[in-house]
Amino acid sequence: MGVAVRPFTVSVRRRTPAVVLICTAFLVLLGLGAFERSESRLQYALPLGLEAALPERLRVAKPCRSDLDYLRRAEYNLTRQIIYQKRCLRGVRNAATSREVIGHKPEPLIEDGASRRILDLKSACNGSLPVDAPCDPITVQVPLPFPQRDYAEFIFGVASSAQRLETSIPQFKHWLRGTKARLLAIVTDHGFSKRQMKKLESHFNQSGIHFIGVRPQNMSVGVNEQHFVAVRDLVQHAEPSTKWGVIIDDDTFFPSLYPVAEMLDGQNASVPAYVGGLSENKDAVSFHGHMAYGGGGVFLSMPLLKLLEPHVESCLDESKIREGDGLIKYCVEEKTGTNFTEVKGLHQLDLGGDMGGFYESGKWHLSLHHWKTWHQAPVDKIAKVAHFCGGCLFQRWRFGPDTLFANGYSIATYEKGTANLQLDRTESTFTESGKGDDWEWSLGPMRDRTPEGEKKSYLLIDAELVGDHLRQVYVHRAPQPEAGREVSLEHAPKDEVIELWWDWK
Repeated sequence: MGVAVRPFTVSVRRRTPAVVLICTAFLVLLGLGAFERSESRLQYALPLGLEAALPERLRVAKPCRSDLDYLRRAEYNLTRQIIYQKRCLRGVRNAATSREVIGHKPEPLIEDGASRRILDLKSACNGSLPVDAPCDPITVQVPLPFPQRDYAEFIFGVASSAQRLETSIPQFKHWLRGTKARLLAIVTDHGFSKRQMKKLESHFNQSGIHFIGVRPQNMSVGVNEQHFVAVRDLVQHAEPSTKWGVIIDDDTFFPSLYPVAEMLDGQNASVPAYVGGLSENKDAVSFHGHMAYGGGGVFLSMPLLKLLEPHVESCLDESKIREGDGLIKYCVEEKTGTNFTEVKGLHQLDLGGDMGGFYESGKWHLSLHHWKTWHQAPVDKIAKVAHFCGGCLFQRWRFGPDTLFANGYSIATYEKGTANLQLDRTESTFTESGKGDDWEWSLGPMRDRTPEGEKKSYLLIDAELVGDHLRQVYVHRAPQPEAGREVSLEHAPKDEVIELWWDWK
């Protein structure tokens, strides 16, 4: 005798909300896709096969060929159509090359005509030259790579949040990876667990950085004061090879440790030594005094660290100054009597706005600071070229009558040419931070800012190793049309991209 089984059904009433929800989500995704693709900036394919549901004119096209597809990276945020050219440079390494001399090449670096193409990044980079098109290299003289050495003499100390430390790993990696120098970080987050610390340590160690994570001994001490309290941790974690404890900010950046070590080779690390750079801002120096400003790096010899360590608590109690570098200054002067030694090139960079004049000055900078706050600069990308030719970072060449190339930072063209530019002077581009005269005492002689419209700059946005070559990407951003104004694709603003393809001899 069988048992009747009632068929399983779902009522229309139950099914309707789910169907409506799915259809609504589908339509929203399609609507967003259509809206985004109406913009001139490049967009990427929708998920879950929804791309095929869009009208043909709104679909994302096939990728560009392999040597150009990198231009479609979302972080570049390029316009859909770009004006593109590739130039090849051959760096001939020569020990006699002086970065102080501005090279001059008669050929142009930026060419008109056939080598400058309009590429449609949504249509497989249509308009590009054939993959085997010749790229005759321009030869430039560059210095030799910096000699190999280890840096076990350094232990760097920083106090910051885990998030800020994490986001700065690419920049730390540039100058710390594989150096044997150590980075000691006081992680200041409240409730930061041992498991979280192990994860942070793992991320740094995977980047080739010898990382030591510690927690504040006293959580009531603020982040600024923790930079001073780091003195105790640096002494505790010092090794027999340690000569210098260096207190830095989480946005202190060294293009290379080699020139820093060379500079300190001239200092006697067997006695108390207090070394650093002043702020470029004369008002800051007038207010805070002569001391090692923390953004550029505060260098303390091991004998001085050992003298300071017993006085950490008393200096915290006595000093009216709460900034870490000011506390160090107070404690060094009051408890040890050690004199401050100033070094040029360790930059606090207490200035903002257009930093072109600073980076295009041709000077070698031992350290950089405020690169992700007061101004924006991809310093790890900028300094990538230093791995290949040492002091060629920021080295300058003139091309043709009107172009100045500051290696790693910019390519700039001047409407009135470069012949009459006072290139031995720093251009006063950061006028919102003060007049040119305000910076002459620290940055040397200044020249007036080039008038608006007479200088066109292509700024570096990326640099990476491709096989044995270094690829640098410089971009001039197109001005955007007025809000609400309809512009056809043909007349839409177009970013200009110059790819420099380096090889070495």
